[in-house]
Amino acid sequence: MSSPSEPASTVAAARLAAVQSQLTVQPCFNRHAIHNDQPTGPADLARERANASFPVDEMTKVLFRGEENVKALQLAFQTIQRDPALRMDKGHHYDLTRAEDREMTMRQIARAVELNKHMKDRRQAQALFKAMSFYTESFSMRIYVHEMLFRQALTLFGTAEQQDQWMDDINNWRVIGCFAMTELGHSSNLRGLETTSTYDRATSEFVIHSPSLTATKWWIGMSGETATHTVAICQTIIDGENHGINWFIVPLRDPKTGRLLPGVTCGDIGHKAGRQGLDNGWIQFTSVRIPRQNMLMRWASMSSEGVFTPSPSPVLSYATLIPERFSILGGSQAILSQALTIAVRYGAVRRQGNHDEQILDYQTHQTSLMPGLAFIYLLNVVDRVLCEKWEEVAGYAQTDAGAFLKEIPDQHGVSAGFKGALAWYVTDVLENCRRACGGHAYSSYNAIAGLTGDFGVMTTGGGDNVVLMQQSARYLMSALKWADEGQEVTGSVSYFNDYKATIANNKTTYQDPRDLLQHKFVVDVLTWACAKKAVDLGAKLAEAGKAEFDQAWNENQTELVRLADVHAWRYFLILYQRGIQREKKSVVYPMLVKMGQLMSTFVLRKHLDLFLEENYFDGTHAKVIRQLFLDQCKDLRKDAVPLVDAWAIPDFVLKAPIGKYDGNIYPAYFGTVNAAQKSFEPPAYWHKYAAPLLNAPRPGAKKGCNC
Repeated sequence: MSSPSEPASTVAAARLAAVQSQLTVQPCFNRHAIHNDQPTGPADLARERANASFPVDEMTKVLFRGEENVKALQLAFQTIQRDPALRMDKGHHYDLTRAEDREMTMRQIARAVELNKHMKDRRQAQALFKAMSFYTESFSMRIYVHEMLFRQALTLFGTAEQQDQWMDDINNWRVIGCFAMTELGHSSNLRGLETTSTYDRATSEFVIHSPSLTATKWWIGMSGETATHTVAICQTIIDGENHGINWFIVPLRDPKTGRLLPGVTCGDIGHKAGRQGLDNGWIQFTSVRIPRQNMLMRWASMSSEGVFTPSPSPVLSYATLIPERFSILGGSQAILSQALTIAVRYGAVRRQGNHDEQILDYQTHQTSLMPGLAFIYLLNVVDRVLCEKWEEVAGYAQTDAGAFLKEIPDQHGVSAGFKGALAWYVTDVLENCRRACGGHAYSSYNAIAGLTGDFGVMTTGGGDNVVLMQQSARYLMSALKWADEGQEVTGSVSYFNDYKATIANNKTTYQDPRDLLQHKFVVDVLTWACAKKAVDLGAKLAEAGKAEFDQAWNENQTELVRLADVHAWRYFLILYQRGIQREKKSVVYPMLVKMGQLMSTFVLRKHLDLFLEENYFDGTHAKVIRQLFLDQCKDLRKDAVPLVDAWAIPDFVLKAPIGKYDGNIYPAYFGTVNAAQKSFEPPAYWHKYAAPLLNAPRPGAKKGCNC
């Protein structure tokens, strides 16, 4: 605003000059003059790699658990590139129709299964499936549905006799399975599922039935076109009484003809945001009869005499969800490592600004991408820790039922919180990668849009993550109650054993910025936050009483979700610190520590408002945390390109011209688009629609005049 003594014309002229300076092309934009007509990308990426502060090969060994696994993965990628049944025959993946994508994915599965049967080296067989999972997300999800969800249900809920009956066919793909849990009107709210399994004593059969439209099994991978069998979760009705949910093997298709069996109706849910090669479908059962033995009877059972024995704990019904939810860590790595490789390399190659800067040098770019880059390394380490723990717990299902029952509640609580909180952040990272690549990210040929859609399809079966976070919050409130009653709680909630002493320290012990780099300090801060929030919420719910509990829960839902989020990130950081201890003697250990420190600061910054509201931190603390976050992002940026290189993803797997390893992205991008052009002739619709518009007579023109 101009002062009263300043002429309006002077102010207007100054504003015009400012706008003109913004719009005038400065000499520094003449990139060809600066760089002598040579592309800058290759030189930029070579410089980034030369300045790496750690040996990339050593980091790759850490990511893939050893040199032998790295060699096996490299050979697997070479196998894919050379095998016509595994690779894309021609054109670009994103130009395939849905039918073509489905056929290619099934062809790849058939070939991979064939190769697997002939491979004597199990490491190499596993590497092939891993490499294929990077190459095509549709392949990975079809394999996952059959080998993890379907087979895992047999492992956890099937008796030894049932496993003997089914496992060989499952392992050799003589049976193709799917996992029918979610329903159209209920998602994964297991208590609300409607599909019924009613026992018929006269025939010793269960009758599987979908009583309503909302009972339709929905989003079921492999059910749309392929699966011959499903494991369906149903309400179990015996003599008119509902005995809760149990699992049943239900045949869907004739293995010889592929036709649906009587009473089974399956359809495809249609075009999705990603993973078009995966046949997500719906299933309706109309009084489908299955033998009594098709009920999975490790925990609950129906004897040949017709005596029903319920499972020892209702929580066992949720057990199969645990590995499904933990799988978010592995699936996210495959997607994020590709998206971040593309975005980081593009950020190092793309130059823009008054001094022709690499856009990766902009602070906003760094704060957008660097936390996500650190995050995928944390995912990798924590995934290993969780898988080892789950294998131990799943083993108890076969050997020690008591130990299994003891471990399941915490495993379920952790899996719900991790899938909810971490999946939310994965979507944030993918969006940050999209923004970091500008308009080019909207081109399917640059893969990020497809990867984002693939992740959405991978997680959609769980519905809104708020549901998962509330499951975690319910477990936390129960654990606090148990601890308050004098029971010792273990696992992720063990800090509740000393919650009174924890919340008594209501002010940070912070003395020096270096405190924020100490793992124990950050964990202590987050422990205080979890305990404080849980105690406050517990008091509100207790005050409401049983009669008003549901209303009180809803009125505090946002803060309950916040509690679950802080708890999940706290435990995530703990497991990461535990996991990197095995790399303590490695030359890449300092880099692993540095990425953990960045994510610790990220979590504190994410929840700063909570600490400020409770006066645990003050404004000075907040400023220090914010500045530390900026400094850490700037520091990690120096190693950004080597850190994505360590994932060792070949260009043909990446499928994104702007993410090419050599940095010569623009010729590759133009070449990809140009190759996709089917013809430079007029399109088929030209003469039908465009020509009549363009050649319509002008008003007043004489008939037949070509003027």
